[in-house]
Amino acid sequence: MSTPDTANVDPILLSVYARTFRSITDEMSISMEQTTRSPILCEAKDYVTGLYDGDGNMLEQTENLPILAFSLAPVCKYIKQYFGDEIYPGDVIFHNDVFSLGNQNNDVAAFKPVFLDGRLVAWTAVKGHQADIGGNVAGGYNPNAVEVWQEALRIPPVKVVERGKLRRDVWNLIFANVRLDIVQHDMKAEMGACTVGERRMLELLRKYGVESYEAHKQALFDATRRMMEAEIAKIPNGR
Repeated sequence: MSTPDTANVDPILLSVYARTFRSITDEMSISMEQTTRSPILCEAKDYVTGLYDGDGNMLEQTENLPILAFSLAPVCKYIKQYFGDEIYPGDVIFHNDVFSLGNQNNDVAAFKPVFLDGRLVAWTAVKGHQADIGGNVAGGYNPNAVEVWQEALRIPPVKVVERGKLRRDVWNLIFANVRLDIVQHDMKAEMGACTVGERRMLELLRKYGVESYEAHKQALFDATRRMMEAEIAKIPNGR
Protein backbone atom coordinates (compact mmCIF):
# COMPACT_ATOMS: atom_id res chain seq x y z
CA MET A 1 0.00 0.00 0.00
CA SER A 2 1.29 3.48 -0.87
CA THR A 3 2.07 5.99 1.86
CA PRO A 4 -0.92 8.29 2.51
CA ASP A 5 -0.51 11.87 1.27
CA THR A 6 -0.70 14.09 4.37
CA ALA A 7 0.20 17.33 2.55
CA ASN A 8 -3.42 18.44 2.22
CA VAL A 9 -4.65 17.50 5.68
CA ASP A 10 -7.41 19.79 6.91
CA PRO A 11 -6.89 20.64 10.61
CA ILE A 12 -10.63 20.97 11.20
CA LEU A 13 -11.37 17.67 9.50
CA LEU A 14 -8.51 16.13 11.47
CA SER A 15 -10.35 17.04 14.66
CA VAL A 16 -13.57 15.64 13.20
CA TYR A 17 -11.87 12.29 12.58
CA ALA A 18 -10.30 12.16 16.04
CA ARG A 19 -13.55 12.98 17.81
CA THR A 20 -15.59 10.66 15.61
CA PHE A 21 -13.23 7.76 16.34
CA ARG A 22 -13.77 8.50 20.02
CA SER A 23 -17.54 8.68 19.69
CA ILE A 24 -17.56 5.34 17.87
CA THR A 25 -15.72 3.52 20.66
CA ASP A 26 -17.88 5.27 23.26
CA GLU A 27 -21.04 4.08 21.49
CA MET A 28 -19.63 0.56 21.35
CA SER A 29 -19.00 0.77 25.10
CA ILE A 30 -22.57 1.94 25.74
CA SER A 31 -23.82 -0.97 23.66
CA MET A 32 -21.83 -3.36 25.86
CA GLU A 33 -23.12 -1.78 29.06
CA GLN A 34 -26.73 -2.05 27.92
CA THR A 35 -26.69 -5.54 26.38
CA THR A 36 -24.37 -7.66 28.53
CA ARG A 37 -25.84 -9.68 31.40
CA SER A 38 -22.92 -10.52 33.66
CA PRO A 39 -22.31 -7.89 36.39
CA ILE A 40 -18.61 -8.21 35.59
CA LEU A 41 -19.39 -6.49 32.31
CA CYS A 42 -22.52 -4.38 32.67
CA GLU A 43 -21.66 -3.04 36.15
CA ALA A 44 -17.90 -3.39 36.69
CA LYS A 45 -17.21 -2.59 33.01
CA ASP A 46 -14.40 -5.13 32.81
CA TYR A 47 -14.16 -4.70 29.05
CA VAL A 48 -12.64 -2.48 26.41
CA THR A 49 -13.84 -1.36 22.98
CA GLY A 50 -11.50 -0.36 20.19
CA LEU A 51 -11.20 0.86 16.63
CA TYR A 52 -8.18 0.01 14.44
CA ASP A 53 -7.07 0.69 10.90
CA GLY A 54 -6.80 -2.00 8.25
CA ASP A 55 -3.33 -2.96 9.47
CA GLY A 56 -4.38 -3.22 13.11
CA ASN A 57 -2.96 0.12 14.29
CA MET A 58 -5.02 1.67 17.05
CA LEU A 59 -7.23 4.61 16.08
CA GLU A 60 -9.11 4.87 19.38
CA GLN A 61 -9.87 2.77 22.43
CA THR A 62 -11.93 3.27 25.58
CA GLU A 63 -10.31 3.28 29.02
CA ASN A 64 -12.92 1.32 30.97
CA LEU A 65 -10.25 -0.91 32.47
CA PRO A 66 -6.69 0.46 32.21
CA ILE A 67 -5.09 -3.00 32.40
CA LEU A 68 -6.67 -3.78 29.02
CA ALA A 69 -5.23 -0.67 27.38
CA PHE A 70 -3.38 -1.47 24.15
CA SER A 71 -4.18 -5.17 24.54
CA LEU A 72 -6.15 -5.45 21.30
CA ALA A 73 -3.95 -3.84 18.64
CA PRO A 74 -1.18 -6.50 18.79
CA VAL A 75 -3.79 -9.26 18.55
CA CYS A 76 -5.48 -7.49 15.64
CA LYS A 77 -2.19 -7.46 13.75
CA TYR A 78 -1.62 -11.11 14.64
CA ILE A 79 -5.08 -12.07 13.37
CA LYS A 80 -4.48 -10.30 10.07
CA GLN A 81 -1.23 -12.21 9.64
CA TYR A 82 -2.83 -15.46 10.83
CA PHE A 83 -5.65 -15.45 8.27
CA GLY A 84 -3.83 -13.61 5.49
CA ASP A 85 -6.08 -13.12 2.48
CA GLU A 86 -8.84 -15.27 4.02
CA ILE A 87 -10.49 -12.36 5.84
CA TYR A 88 -13.89 -11.48 4.40
CA PRO A 89 -16.70 -8.97 4.95
CA GLY A 90 -19.04 -10.24 7.64
CA ASP A 91 -16.40 -12.25 9.52
CA VAL A 92 -16.26 -12.28 13.32
CA ILE A 93 -13.18 -13.74 14.99
CA PHE A 94 -12.89 -14.81 18.64
CA HIS A 95 -9.60 -14.93 20.53
CA ASN A 96 -8.30 -15.33 24.09
CA ASP A 97 -5.13 -17.43 23.84
CA VAL A 98 -2.31 -16.22 26.06
CA PHE A 99 0.22 -17.83 23.72
CA SER A 100 -0.83 -15.55 20.87
CA LEU A 101 -0.83 -12.20 22.68
CA GLY A 102 -3.91 -12.66 24.89
CA ASN A 103 -3.59 -11.35 28.45
CA GLN A 104 -5.68 -13.96 30.32
CA ASN A 105 -8.00 -16.66 29.07
CA ASN A 106 -11.13 -15.22 30.72
CA ASP A 107 -10.70 -12.06 28.64
CA VAL A 108 -12.28 -13.13 25.36
CA ALA A 109 -12.14 -10.75 22.40
CA ALA A 110 -14.27 -10.40 19.29
CA PHE A 111 -12.83 -8.80 16.14
CA LYS A 112 -14.78 -7.66 13.09
CA PRO A 113 -13.13 -6.45 9.87
CA VAL A 114 -14.58 -3.39 8.16
CA PHE A 115 -14.63 -3.49 4.36
CA LEU A 116 -15.57 -0.75 1.91
CA ASP A 117 -15.74 -1.52 -1.81
CA GLY A 118 -13.88 -4.78 -1.23
CA ARG A 119 -11.02 -3.13 0.68
CA LEU A 120 -10.15 -3.87 4.30
CA VAL A 121 -10.06 -0.40 5.83
CA ALA A 122 -10.54 -0.92 9.57
CA TRP A 123 -11.31 -3.28 12.42
CA THR A 124 -13.68 -3.02 15.36
CA ALA A 125 -12.97 -5.07 18.47
CA VAL A 126 -14.23 -5.73 21.98
CA LYS A 127 -12.55 -7.64 24.78
CA GLY A 128 -14.46 -8.55 27.94
CA HIS A 129 -13.92 -10.65 31.05
CA GLN A 130 -16.26 -13.62 30.74
CA ALA A 131 -17.84 -15.23 33.80
CA ASP A 132 -16.58 -18.68 32.80
CA ILE A 133 -14.52 -20.07 29.96
CA GLY A 134 -14.11 -23.69 30.98
CA GLY A 135 -11.15 -25.25 32.75
CA ASN A 136 -10.99 -27.26 35.96
CA VAL A 137 -12.89 -24.82 38.16
CA ALA A 138 -15.77 -22.42 37.59
CA GLY A 139 -14.76 -18.86 36.86
CA GLY A 140 -11.36 -19.67 35.45
CA TYR A 141 -9.18 -18.91 38.50
CA ASN A 142 -7.57 -22.17 39.55
CA PRO A 143 -4.73 -21.73 42.10
CA ASN A 144 -3.93 -25.43 41.82
CA ALA A 145 -3.38 -25.34 38.07
CA VAL A 146 0.03 -26.48 36.89
CA GLU A 147 -0.62 -25.94 33.17
CA VAL A 148 -2.71 -23.59 31.06
CA TRP A 149 -5.16 -26.30 29.99
CA GLN A 150 -6.34 -26.57 33.61
CA GLU A 151 -7.16 -22.87 33.71
CA ALA A 152 -9.57 -22.36 30.81
CA LEU A 153 -10.38 -23.13 27.21
CA ARG A 154 -7.74 -21.73 24.87
CA ILE A 155 -9.16 -19.98 21.80
CA PRO A 156 -6.59 -19.10 19.16
CA PRO A 157 -7.97 -16.88 16.37
CA VAL A 158 -11.10 -18.66 15.15
CA LYS A 159 -13.95 -17.50 12.94
CA VAL A 160 -17.32 -17.94 14.62
CA VAL A 161 -18.94 -16.04 11.76
CA GLU A 162 -17.68 -16.24 8.18
CA ARG A 163 -19.05 -13.99 5.42
CA GLY A 164 -21.98 -13.16 7.69
CA LYS A 165 -22.95 -16.79 8.42
CA LEU A 166 -22.65 -18.25 11.91
CA ARG A 167 -20.43 -21.33 12.05
CA ARG A 168 -22.60 -23.37 14.40
CA ASP A 169 -20.09 -26.19 14.71
CA VAL A 170 -17.41 -23.81 16.00
CA TRP A 171 -19.87 -21.95 18.22
CA ASN A 172 -21.18 -25.17 19.77
CA LEU A 173 -17.66 -26.52 20.31
CA ILE A 174 -16.66 -23.41 22.27
CA PHE A 175 -19.75 -23.15 24.43
CA ALA A 176 -20.03 -26.88 25.11
CA ASN A 177 -16.89 -26.27 27.20
CA VAL A 178 -18.34 -23.29 29.10
CA ARG A 179 -20.47 -23.80 32.22
CA LEU A 180 -22.70 -20.72 32.05
CA ASP A 181 -25.20 -19.91 29.31
CA ILE A 182 -24.79 -16.24 30.15
CA VAL A 183 -21.40 -16.29 28.44
CA GLN A 184 -23.03 -16.98 25.08
CA HIS A 185 -25.24 -13.93 25.54
CA ASP A 186 -22.32 -11.76 26.56
CA MET A 187 -20.23 -12.82 23.57
CA LYS A 188 -23.20 -11.98 21.34
CA ALA A 189 -23.16 -8.57 23.00
CA GLU A 190 -19.49 -8.21 22.05
CA MET A 191 -20.36 -9.11 18.47
CA GLY A 192 -23.19 -6.59 18.50
CA ALA A 193 -20.92 -3.83 19.76
CA CYS A 194 -18.47 -4.63 16.96
CA THR A 195 -21.32 -4.28 14.47
CA VAL A 196 -22.23 -0.89 15.95
CA GLY A 197 -18.64 0.22 15.42
CA GLU A 198 -18.59 -1.15 11.88
CA ARG A 199 -21.80 0.70 11.00
CA ARG A 200 -20.53 4.03 12.32
CA MET A 201 -17.14 3.61 10.68
CA LEU A 202 -18.73 2.97 7.29
CA GLU A 203 -20.87 6.09 7.70
CA LEU A 204 -17.70 8.11 8.27
CA LEU A 205 -15.84 6.57 5.33
CA ARG A 206 -18.72 7.03 2.92
CA LYS A 207 -19.02 10.67 3.93
CA TYR A 208 -15.37 11.67 3.51
CA GLY A 209 -13.84 8.90 1.39
CA VAL A 210 -11.13 6.35 2.02
CA GLU A 211 -8.26 8.51 0.74
CA SER A 212 -9.20 11.32 3.12
CA TYR A 213 -9.43 8.79 5.95
CA GLU A 214 -6.00 7.33 5.16
CA ALA A 215 -4.35 10.76 5.05
CA HIS A 216 -5.94 12.08 8.21
CA LYS A 217 -5.39 8.94 10.29
CA GLN A 218 -1.72 9.05 9.30
CA ALA A 219 -1.59 12.68 10.41
CA LEU A 220 -3.06 11.61 13.76
CA PHE A 221 -0.41 8.88 14.08
CA ASP A 222 2.33 11.42 13.28
CA ALA A 223 0.99 13.93 15.81
CA THR A 224 0.81 11.23 18.48
CA ARG A 225 4.40 10.25 17.79
CA ARG A 226 5.58 13.86 18.10
CA MET A 227 3.71 14.32 21.38
CA MET A 228 5.22 11.15 22.82
CA GLU A 229 8.73 12.07 21.68
CA ALA A 230 8.34 15.50 23.30
CA GLU A 231 7.28 13.95 26.61
CA ILE A 232 10.14 11.44 26.55
CA ALA A 233 12.59 14.27 25.84
CA LYS A 234 11.58 15.88 29.16
CA ILE A 235 12.87 12.90 31.15
CA PRO A 236 16.38 13.63 32.54
CA ASN A 237 19.19 11.44 31.29
CA GLY A 238 20.17 8.64 33.65
CA ARG A 239 23.60 8.23 35.17
